[in-house]
Amino acid sequence: MYEIAGRLSVTGKPFTLAAYDLRGHGAAAAESIVSIDQLAHDLLAICLNLTTRPVHVVGLSLGGAVGQAAALASPDRIASLALLGTSSQFPRAAMYDRATRGKVNGVASQVDDTLARWVSDPAADNEVNGYIRHALAQITPERWAQTWEALGRFDVVDHLPGFRCPVLALAGTRDVASPAEALELIAKSVADGTVEYLDTAHLSALERPLEVAVHITDHLLRVFGRD
Repeated sequence: MYEIAGRLSVTGKPFTLAAYDLRGHGAAAAESIVSIDQLAHDLLAICLNLTTRPVHVVGLSLGGAVGQAAALASPDRIASLALLGTSSQFPRAAMYDRATRGKVNGVASQVDDTLARWVSDPAADNEVNGYIRHALAQITPERWAQTWEALGRFDVVDHLPGFRCPVLALAGTRDVASPAEALELIAKSVADGTVEYLDTAHLSALERPLEVAVHITDHLLRVFGRD
């Protein structure tokens, strides 16, 4: 986020960057997750508190699903989307199975499998893996299950052609959680889509933050240039 701010600041264009914790995560960990549409409503409400102008949304993984849902719910409020490591539809059986295993066996039992899906070197003793382990340790089995179940119910594939805003789909070439094909589908299905690639696993923003910042900034500048 700070890299994006630095790159945008040299353009002289006014901007505001904002980030927040989704329900069930971080400072909002106590809040229940009902659906992706609920999370999209939260996003739209937060943005409306910041500005009455359309906003540019960047979302990774679950955040990418939230961004898509927000663009469908209030297309006039979303100026563009940058979607990283996400999908327009997640395999329901796999999501529900993941939810059940977390509820029955505890979140700690799911950490190794999760790292294997999310990062390039899950065995590494590094800052990224340490951060993920710490973050997962804060999630209760209930919130864990709610998150995966919400993703399992999410499906906007048939609605992609109706997206009115420019969409950047940023795919990790080593992402097994949301393979590049899922991002390619989004980019080719929307009216104004672009797919770009990074040599990363699922959590590209943690593994390659500088490269992600370049792609997102270039996307934003392209969109700004149309205004």
